[in-house]
Amino acid sequence: MRRILAVIFLGWATYLTATDNLRIPDLRTLSIGGGGVTETPLYNPALLAIREQSKLYANYYNRYSVSELATVSGGFYYTNDILPTGAEITSFGYDQYRESLFRLSVGKRIARKWSLGIAIQYALLQSELHEETSGRISSDIGITYRPVENVLTGLSILHFPSIRTGDKNIDNKHIASYSVQLGFNWEIMNMVLITGSLENSAEDAITGSFGMEYMPFDDFKLRTGIRTSPLRPSLGAGFRIANINADIGMIYHAILGVSMGVGLSFSF
Repeated sequence: MRRILAVIFLGWATYLTATDNLRIPDLRTLSIGGGGVTETPLYNPALLAIREQSKLYANYYNRYSVSELATVSGGFYYTNDILPTGAEITSFGYDQYRESLFRLSVGKRIARKWSLGIAIQYALLQSELHEETSGRISSDIGITYRPVENVLTGLSILHFPSIRTGDKNIDNKHIASYSVQLGFNWEIMNMVLITGSLENSAEDAITGSFGMEYMPFDDFKLRTGIRTSPLRPSLGAGFRIANINADIGMIYHAILGVSMGVGLSFSF
């Protein structure tokens, strides 16, 4: 009975929040509003080209305290002078209903202030409600531009084009939904970062996000943000010990309640 209610709740929650269950950014990005176009290569592969360190990471994000609505993700970003590369794998749901994502991305500087990135991903839907599986192969393209040293702007087009695979009778549009994002981040000083984004997607005409990160002490950061359609405030914090980062975050939905997550990463 609990699993049946979870499936019903899953459909309702996805409809209300217009959320891609698989493309969940890291907890830092979620805590500052979730606009990832200038924050994470998962939303803009061009960011791979300007990363200073390689990174291994793992995240756990639980929606509304329902275990069946949890997303688990992990991956790595490899920084080098030839072709920076990233790989991610994500799983959402439970044994009777699961969405999975496998993604490869590359980035490259194309000028002193510009970088370009491309990603290819395969999203898979598996459910006991269907005898067959269904999936989509899609691509992302992103670009970044740094007009001055402390300002970064970015543009990304996600899941375009998208090719359907598997059972054609299963509606799987939500696992590879078209989206265009434009955003910026501005490092006002060494201790304060402000970020914002606008998104046009298949679900919403325009969605906006705004967030701030403040570092009161070395290796400790406080974060807050807000996202529209619907209005969702967020809070979070980050800790760093040597090369290990730990992040926690919380997002509040007025109808569905609180979603929380934790993330760990190792930089080298």
